Amino acid sequence: MNGTNNPEADRLFQTLRNVPTPALVIDEEALKRNITAMAAFAKRAGRSLRPHAKTHKSTVIARKQIEAGAIGICCATLPELHAMAEARIGGLLLTAPVQDPAKIDPLIAVAKKTPITIAVDHRSQIEALAAKLPADTRVDVIIDVDVGQKRTGVCDARDTAAIAKLASGNKQFRFSGLQGYAGHVQHIPQFADRSREAARVSTLLGEHIAALRQAGFEPEIVSGGGTGTHEIDLTHQPFTEIQAGSYVFMDADYGRILNASGDVLPFECSLFMLTTVTSANVAGQVTIDAGTKSLAVNGPPPHLIVGAPKGSAYAFAGDEHGILSFPEDAEAPQLGSRILMSVTHCDPTVNLFSVMHAVSRSGDLEKWPVVGRN
Repeated sequence: MNGTNNPEADRLFQTLRNVPTPALVIDEEALKRNITAMAAFAKRAGRSLRPHAKTHKSTVIARKQIEAGAIGICCATLPELHAMAEARIGGLLLTAPVQDPAKIDPLIAVAKKTPITIAVDHRSQIEALAAKLPADTRVDVIIDVDVGQKRTGVCDARDTAAIAKLASGNKQFRFSGLQGYAGHVQHIPQFADRSREAARVSTLLGEHIAALRQAGFEPEIVSGGGTGTHEIDLTHQPFTEIQAGSYVFMDADYGRILNASGDVLPFECSLFMLTTVTSANVAGQVTIDAGTKSLAVNGPPPHLIVGAPKGSAYAFAGDEHGILSFPEDAEAPQLGSRILMSVTHCDPTVNLFSVMHAVSRSGDLEKWPVVGRN
């Protein structure tokens, strides 16, 4: 088993000695510190925190977030929403508009069990749900606003007011406010550049808030923001709550993001990929058993590699394989040795696995199911 100069890494390696690779690993202590830190930031700012389940897809982690002070959990998909509802986790917000007719009945099934809020960006989504929603079931509605990502969301503030009027005119709905998620801003590395783009988000949301007020509606909720912009969202933006998700794990992309002081974000890497060196026949590199079926391809390569020489770099080498290259004068990892790496993009990487292996400070190992996979 690997030996390092890092006690935390050695603890992980020792506990994971019998876990087959590739495997997702959570450093539970680092996870706890991340959850506590973001909850504290939100509390000090007087804002609410409704973290995204799409990052972890774990009812265990969702409960930890609620216990730390989160008012609920955001869900990007119906499977996530269903899994969280089945676990009796409250304060659920479905952030992606539902347009597929085949999803209406499953959505209503959840709404009949627990109070939910849904995001919409077109009147047809309300009309489709209203046509089948039982008379004794009510759904809260927030309007998704396009704040520059050009993915979903209302573009014209007049449409926002019209949708609010439609929802308010049906007793089965309650208009609650707005959503303005700026995913395109979260990963801008430099704080000044990120702040400038966040200011544009604020301006766009302000236009829609003004249109609502002119029409006689006061948005109770303004939901959005994220890990990359959390310190901006919690101080200068019109958000009443933020939807940060990746802060619980961090990944290679968020490892590049700098805060106002020029430092990395105040969260730790708590999610790792455990791999094994499976071939070592080529000079200057080894092959490990984590490829495109284990790591999402839409992110930079792992920025932390533990158990390999300093300066080692990862590259994809097919479905089942990855290549670790290292400096010419470095001692190569031995065949069969274990490697711990940060992940490329945490959300889709988690979705590739059915379980995560959580290691506690005492060295206990638990398997946490990955739910709502799609």
